[in-house]
Amino acid sequence: MAEQTQNGSCHCGAVRYSVDIDLAKGTLRCNCSLCRKTRAWFAFAPAENFRLDMGQDKLTNYRWTPEGREQPNLTYHSCAACGVRTHAEGQGPNGPTVAIQVATINGLDRDLLATGIRYVDGLHDDFKHPPSEDIRGL
Repeated sequence: MAEQTQNGSCHCGAVRYSVDIDLAKGTLRCNCSLCRKTRAWFAFAPAENFRLDMGQDKLTNYRWTPEGREQPNLTYHSCAACGVRTHAEGQGPNGPTVAIQVATINGLDRDLLATGIRYVDGLHDDFKHPPSEDIRGL
């Protein structure tokens, strides 16, 4: 499967984006304290593939430094009106990246997610292996 343009938004529609992304490459669930509390489910794309179409003035930003790190990995962006986190930006292994909150993709074709979800152990700063405890029931 190749990249396709996906459109997304927050709940109230004040923040809207488009992103060229290949969802067949899979998505990611993390078990760090922030991702557990927000039930985060991400798909990643190079930063140049992301466009904020509307709502720059409605975004609030949150940066969190995980235990054992000197600085945050990602800057999380949420709508100030409805509170929905739409995406995060940061440095990935291949350069600047955007983490799209999968649940904010409008009209998502669930068949595009056929390769499943990759679970990572962010709680222990291990993004190469799944966590030992089952987080899928969250």
